[in-house]
Amino acid sequence: MRVTSILLLSVILFGSCSNSTNNSLKVKSSNQYAHGFSVDEYPSYTKVSVFNPWENAGNSRFDYYLVRKGVQNDTLKNAITIPVKRVICLSTTHVAFLSALGETDKIGGLSGTNYVSDSLVNKRIEKGEIPDVGYDQNLNYELIVQLKPDVVFAYGVGSEIIGFLNRLKDLGIQVVLNAEYLEQSPLGKAEWIKFMAAFFDQKEKGDSLFEQVATDYLALKERVAHCEKRPTVMTGLPFKDQWWVPGGKAYLATMINDAGANYLWKENPSNESFVISPEQMIVKAEQADYWINTGIATSLDGIKTFDNRFTNFAPYVNQMVYNNDLRMRPGGGNDFWESGVVYPNRILKDLITIFHPEVLSGRSLYYYRKLE
Repeated sequence: MRVTSILLLSVILFGSCSNSTNNSLKVKSSNQYAHGFSVDEYPSYTKVSVFNPWENAGNSRFDYYLVRKGVQNDTLKNAITIPVKRVICLSTTHVAFLSALGETDKIGGLSGTNYVSDSLVNKRIEKGEIPDVGYDQNLNYELIVQLKPDVVFAYGVGSEIIGFLNRLKDLGIQVVLNAEYLEQSPLGKAEWIKFMAAFFDQKEKGDSLFEQVATDYLALKERVAHCEKRPTVMTGLPFKDQWWVPGGKAYLATMINDAGANYLWKENPSNESFVISPEQMIVKAEQADYWINTGIATSLDGIKTFDNRFTNFAPYVNQMVYNNDLRMRPGGGNDFWESGVVYPNRILKDLITIFHPEVLSGRSLYYYRKLE
């Protein structure tokens, strides 16, 4: 029943195409890595679909119909005219996609302006051109309406997003769900640039940008695929005696493997993070050569304050500890989680530089830095 209602809601919110069968498919979606969306082109419109845009969404689908300005199509209800001219982004990853497409001037509002890394967007924020519209339960609906966006790019972490969609629909606001964060592979996340490009009528640019990233990523992966030495890598730090680590099939674990290293928990079959105790890590960490993504610990002394026992880990003793905070913003935003989603090849270059410095000799790190 829940699935049926969601499917119906997608039709109500984002339009229907009662006569679309008379409009033959022109170009079928051809994603290589992403599983959460499709972009199908018809003679007079483009149909963009998003599948299961939150955890346990249960076969839900949201359809968006895009019509170029000046093209007549009377069969579509609530179609979105493209290219869109003014948008609101509720995630910094949306900002990164727009930055890659050269469309940040279209951003009229943001959620969490303090966490944005993009320099051009930050300049507009400082000038007062991009207000903060709030987040989660504290969204400023009045401000969103005043900004008159063509589209609000949103994301959902649960079915409560339906209430948010309904409220904005009642206010006459078009909402587009982006679920790039649910993709399991680095290139799957990056491929969502094709999704974002559709709303700005930038298909060719989106396709080209992704192909460049994918080609570079795969070439880098191949360069270390047959390295004889594969160092072992541990990640993270505990929080309140709980040490969250990525599953063996998770995003970061995949990146470590593609960079020619062995992830400490590679045998774990999950694609989600799981919890271990510090004591479990102390035993397991005996195998580690490198330690990455140390969170709020910005120095070796910072790690010591968590637990003095961690100073016995081989990566600590050998000073092979790296954090992904080189491009942190004063407000707490981290470009690793912003532009890194669009450019996983940059992250992979960093990891290869760390684990196999002989392969990319002389290269400076982009997102990572060595802790001292």
